[in-house]
Amino acid sequence: MPAVSICIPAYRQVEFLELALDSVVEQRFTDYEVVITDDSPDGAVEELVHTYDFGGRLRYFRNSHPLGSPMNWDEAIRQSHAPLIKILHHDDRFAHPGALGRFVALMEDNPDCLMGFSASQVEDMVNDRTWVHRADPAQLEDLRRRPERLLLGNVIGAPSATIYRRALGLDFDPRMKWYVDVDFYMRALRQKPRIAFTDEPLIITPTGVAHQVTEQVREDGLLRMREGLLMFEKAFDQLHDDPDVAVFWWRTLRGLRMRTLKHLERQAEVPPPLKPYFRHLFAHPPRGEHKTLADYVPSPLREAWRPVREALFPRRVRP
Repeated sequence: MPAVSICIPAYRQVEFLELALDSVVEQRFTDYEVVITDDSPDGAVEELVHTYDFGGRLRYFRNSHPLGSPMNWDEAIRQSHAPLIKILHHDDRFAHPGALGRFVALMEDNPDCLMGFSASQVEDMVNDRTWVHRADPAQLEDLRRRPERLLLGNVIGAPSATIYRRALGLDFDPRMKWYVDVDFYMRALRQKPRIAFTDEPLIITPTGVAHQVTEQVREDGLLRMREGLLMFEKAFDQLHDDPDVAVFWWRTLRGLRMRTLKHLERQAEVPPPLKPYFRHLFAHPPRGEHKTLADYVPSPLREAWRPVREALFPRRVRP
């Protein structure tokens, strides 16, 4: 039985996967297995995998039909055996040869924690810059005290930045794409609020890559809002009285031009327990968040008034 399973859900992009596998080969800690589940429609990933020799520690599975994200993540975990699960997305990689050993030591040093995570070095592939995504002490305390506030921002990072015990026994929610990792973290910390952390960046993760699911849905505000409703329903008892959450929802819905509960219900299924909350939110904006004329005047009336207003009050053009 290996100490840790490195679970790699793969889908095309063999140039990234090659970097990920190279970073595994370099690890000084070798008590691991590598489990690859391949969702690709062609054999490029399989060809690449067969060029590596992990001394019997590699197991490759080609999915009989595409599972998609995040079901392919769950499949890699199901095929693994070790008591520690280390997800490594195919476009991420270990930051240095000692990274895997540091992950394992993090959990050994914190036996009362079900999950741990590290800082991440983020590579912006569009703007050619890098930075470190690192939780500060206040954010760590917030995670322990009220993990549901992850709805406001993912201070943990990508799944590749985490390691957790198989005893956690959780799957990723297949209904989600944008909040899928945040939802998993929230449910994990609800089981046990203690979490192990190292501020050393042990993972390198790219951003701005077109094939990434998060990039594909980043501009889809409606999808993100609908998933946010699923998250909010799960955490409503903990978040309904949080003023920061009220501001989050007010700005989210205003950005999507939703000004009444009816507008919201036309675009998403609002769980019954949440309807009074949003009805009150639209009627009484959070402190410091003000209504405008657009909140009171229906859109068709505004459009009808536009040419009249421009005729009566023409804009001055500076010479």
